[in-house]
Amino acid sequence: MNVSRTQKVIATVAYADVFTYPLTRDEISYWAIGGMSRMPAPGRSVETTEYNGTEYVHLPGRGRAVWQRVKKKAIAAHKWHRIYHVMNHFRFIPTLLLVGVTGGLAVDNAKEEDDIDVFFISRKHTVWVTRMIVTLVAEGLGIRRRPNDGSVADKICLNMFMSEDALELPENEHDLFAAHEVLQMVPLWQREGVYRKFLSANRWVNYFLPRAFRERMSVADQVSSVPAGFLIPLVVVCRLLEPLAKYVQLWYMNRRRTNEIIRAGMIRFHPRDARLWVREKFESRLKLRHIPLDKFFYHR
Repeated sequence: MNVSRTQKVIATVAYADVFTYPLTRDEISYWAIGGMSRMPAPGRSVETTEYNGTEYVHLPGRGRAVWQRVKKKAIAAHKWHRIYHVMNHFRFIPTLLLVGVTGGLAVDNAKEEDDIDVFFISRKHTVWVTRMIVTLVAEGLGIRRRPNDGSVADKICLNMFMSEDALELPENEHDLFAAHEVLQMVPLWQREGVYRKFLSANRWVNYFLPRAFRERMSVADQVSSVPAGFLIPLVVVCRLLEPLAKYVQLWYMNRRRTNEIIRAGMIRFHPRDARLWVREKFESRLKLRHIPLDKFFYHR
């Protein structure tokens, strides 16, 4: 990534600005695109605003975003309390190996009306039956976000399921957006060290966010680990039910398909492909500063 440190700072701050998320100096170093040994003086390309003793770095004229970030962090605290409580119910699903939070909540950047994006890793050959059981549990608890819900605040969006034998994101998605998604995901609990396996399978993110990748790897084994115990024999039953679970769900989904992505070992639901609008907004910010998008967004 042949760019200057100043360009890296601008690009890192600009990407965060897409999400109205000004960064502290430490966070810039942590999320620096392409890595950074030390942060240079901000110069005129970015500005700083101090709030309650903390200095935030943002694009010129975007000081108001600091107040918005602080406000959303307080909102996120309530959502974290809720998600930790409800996700305990999923520990009894024998085919689940990891439950994590993605999206805005993963970085405490949530609005009151937002739902909560949840990510799941299943045992191999159980991704469809796992999705079916997770959906039934979420429905029973009254927490699942449905496609046509008007109000989705604090509802659980079951937007991505991956199998332990298919943990790498598709090669055509190896970009800055996906690198952030991988590294911002907050695992709530895991089994059999699968979080480290997930990070290792997506080692390509090191190209974009090397410090974040190193630090996530260093704490991967500290994620709360949940034993499967007496539930293990049920995995065999679930694998026997996998073909039927897949058939029934595909039959149901075929009449309602929108932007779902289905491939071996992965089921993903996104009503709107965030990658597209994020890339557009990021590019517009870089263009104003004469920085080409391909220097930062794509894997080369």
